[in-house]
Amino acid sequence: MGEQKHAVAQRPAKQDRFIRWLIGILCAILVVAGIVMGWEASEQKEMGHVQVTYSKTPTLFVSGDYSNWLTFGPMNARFERYDIGQAVWTIHVAKDGNPTIDKRGSLGKRNPLILVLFADNHHASREAKQLTNVMRILKQREHIKTVNMVGHSSGNNIIYQYLTGRAADQREDYPKTAKFVNIATTFSKKERAAADRFPHHIQVLNIAGDMFGTGGDLGVSVKGDHQLGEMLAGRVDGYQSETIVGGISVLHYLLHQNPHVDRAITDFLWQARYTPQTNYPH
Repeated sequence: MGEQKHAVAQRPAKQDRFIRWLIGILCAILVVAGIVMGWEASEQKEMGHVQVTYSKTPTLFVSGDYSNWLTFGPMNARFERYDIGQAVWTIHVAKDGNPTIDKRGSLGKRNPLILVLFADNHHASREAKQLTNVMRILKQREHIKTVNMVGHSSGNNIIYQYLTGRAADQREDYPKTAKFVNIATTFSKKERAAADRFPHHIQVLNIAGDMFGTGGDLGVSVKGDHQLGEMLAGRVDGYQSETIVGGISVLHYLLHQNPHVDRAITDFLWQARYTPQTNYPH
């Protein structure tokens, strides 16, 4: 009797592709989960042993091109989670420049945080004019005398143009800006020429990102970012800079979610100090 040959069943090619796709998805989920867990551990390390000095001075957060709540909203939520500040207001600026203030509560005296969101969010010069109107309203209608300002990317151009514009000439019409945090931006030749109009009393913190030692955050170079120091040298009461070195969390579009940036801002604005007990988030 001759040998009988048995055919081996073959899996359909579509089934193989599905299995490979499923494995790829699971691997991606595991990688993302690892990043998130590492991020949360870093956040707890940076913010979990911090106590701050409280004041009634609100801090305004202004983000850059095509931004929304996801830019500074999560940072505000983290500050609130660790009892560093209170996210109390969101100012929505319509395309025509008309602002609407969404108030979750009164400003209070525990480092109030205010988001500024522009409907027309990719024209920095136009937004600077709109911010000027917002600041006038904050002074005249809300009776806010002093603020801090935090910007990311072109949000800093908006703040800078506001500070070197009418606010520099008609200071009584606008809140005094005590501190300014600049995160990852560069300035035009016209803006650099206006540096002598920058209010001298402001203290400045400049934060740059160096991703994987590339000399930048894949959006703004460290050298370009630190031009702000050259612009304001000898012109302001206080200037300090910090370069955050790291991996994917130092990407330009993730810097405002970086725990080390959170800590740098906290140290600068609210005189953070270490406490041995863990400040578990609320």
